[in-house]
Amino acid sequence: MLARPSNLRPVKQFAAAFLACLCLCLPSIAQQPLAPTAEDLLPERRVPLPDSPNPQPTGTLTLGERFHLEVHTSLGISAFLVPVGDALVDMADPPDHYPREWRDGGGAFGRLYASEFSRHTTAGFTHFTVAAIDREDPRYYPSLSHNFAKRTVHALVFTVVDRNTSDRRTLALGNLAGSMAGGAVGMAYYPDGYNDFTHAYQHASIELTSFASHNLLAEFAPEVVHALRKMRVSDRLANAFLPEKSVGTAPHP
Repeated sequence: MLARPSNLRPVKQFAAAFLACLCLCLPSIAQQPLAPTAEDLLPERRVPLPDSPNPQPTGTLTLGERFHLEVHTSLGISAFLVPVGDALVDMADPPDHYPREWRDGGGAFGRLYASEFSRHTTAGFTHFTVAAIDREDPRYYPSLSHNFAKRTVHALVFTVVDRNTSDRRTLALGNLAGSMAGGAVGMAYYPDGYNDFTHAYQHASIELTSFASHNLLAEFAPEVVHALRKMRVSDRLANAFLPEKSVGTAPHP
């Protein structure tokens, strides 16, 4: 008999919403004026970050540059940290009838971490493959508006309607295929009762939400960068987990 849908779904939706709200609130934090310090007045070589207002990607990426961009997203620092939070949420509120080896102890954390990481990575590299075949541009195109609400709507819509290499709007098949692949891969390793199509659909929905969250972070990256600099966060550290914006050519470290 199949288990009822996981009770983690609303918890994860709340976590995703909280993360999105945190990212969206940073612009207002960044607006608070702070007096410059002596350190601010010194010349400093900064790592290129998306801190100019609404920069638009230009040029066409090669396959190698597409792959570099995907590696930064799917195998960057944030890609290893996000599954930690997911696994901790799963352990704090495990689904009904989850076997003990998936609920308690270090072994359970390892299984949950590996399952979340493999799901996110599968979604990311499926997106890379489909987008390359379908000639979608994998880069995010920010809104040209400075209105907060319009920028938010633009980022969410861009999750399902993005741009192709001809700079025309197109269905985001890469995001949709990546979400479905990320949801389906769990059917190979989740415990019985949680490896069915119902749970695969739930996981696919979470992956699509992840793509939307990535777009929101990319849209408000200039404000996030400004706030992080005011908090004295290293540019190199910020560049490690912020979405990479390739203008013309994907920058290599």
